[in-house]
Amino acid sequence: MADRFWNRQINRLERAGNNDFLLILTGGASAYATHELHHLLRRLRLESMRLRELRRTIFRLSACIPLMLFVAAAAGLFGWLPVVYGTLASLIFLAGLLIVATSYVRGRFNCHDRGKRLRCIIQQELERRRKDVGAV
Repeated sequence: MADRFWNRQINRLERAGNNDFLLILTGGASAYATHELHHLLRRLRLESMRLRELRRTIFRLSACIPLMLFVAAAAGLFGWLPVVYGTLASLIFLAGLLIVATSYVRGRFNCHDRGKRLRCIIQQELERRRKDVGAV
């Protein structure tokens, strides 16, 4: 039991150590080379755009739920039971898909809710380095 606890803790620390954005938030950007900081800044922009698209897609899919409920209710009023069953089955599938997509976004992009702070930390470090080079 104790070995399992320690293995879980070690795996959690390894995942955190492999996440550059989390390392910058906890320890600062001074440990990274300048080209790495530029690369991380570009990667942050790209992942932020990807996150925005995923959130937009999740929103669009979730907006379909009331429409599907309306279709199921209208079909039920007209007595079209196959349409009702099909709509409710697809509604259950859509709800499961939304749960999976939301958990993926939450797990994969967990540092991007602090993206503005990350960008600020990296840009401040790059600006500090520019000033240090200019002063020499």
